[in-house]
Amino acid sequence: MTRAYNSKLALILKVTFIYLLPSVGHGAEAIVGGVVGYADYSASSVGLYDTQESGINYQYRSSIKLNPSNRLYGAYSYNSDDMNQHEGILVSYDKLFSIDDAHHINWFIGASAGLSGNQIQLTNLDSSYQDSSSSYVFGGQTGLLFDLGHDFSSELGFRYLKHNFSSSAGNDNSLSLSLNDSEQVYFGIDFRF
Repeated sequence: MTRAYNSKLALILKVTFIYLLPSVGHGAEAIVGGVVGYADYSASSVGLYDTQESGINYQYRSSIKLNPSNRLYGAYSYNSDDMNQHEGILVSYDKLFSIDDAHHINWFIGASAGLSGNQIQLTNLDSSYQDSSSSYVFGGQTGLLFDLGHDFSSELGFRYLKHNFSSSAGNDNSLSLSLNDSEQVYFGIDFRF
């Protein structure tokens, strides 16, 4: 990844978490946690083969539960394979709906937006392509949130993100690549304090 992208990513990540954590003093519940998931990335290209990449995605996140039915969180995500590396930051909002009377199981649905950095290297028999760039992403998520007691919770979810990454190479732009979208199924564990 480029230095400019890393410094932008670090700054936005810091601002996101600084914004989220002061709300603890106003009665909101602070949460930190980790997520692991399986993601599929769909890319299209000119001069190269279309590709469908997949791999394990890792996230660190910090959130606040504003009240029993609303939460806001920021997340840093990373995944890498032989040809691609994706890093990103997301700010997400979820609306929670209790499924049981004790509020131990909640269904959530929400929206996400942020930045994604992509480092891509593709090679086929006739040509090779490499690029590194950042773009914005947006999308949504849904799933189930489980209260495990003793300040722990877990969730199973699905997230869809639309990517805005495209680039071209060659004197006549004969090689081009765009990252279209990603789908992720994930499992997370959070600690509340």
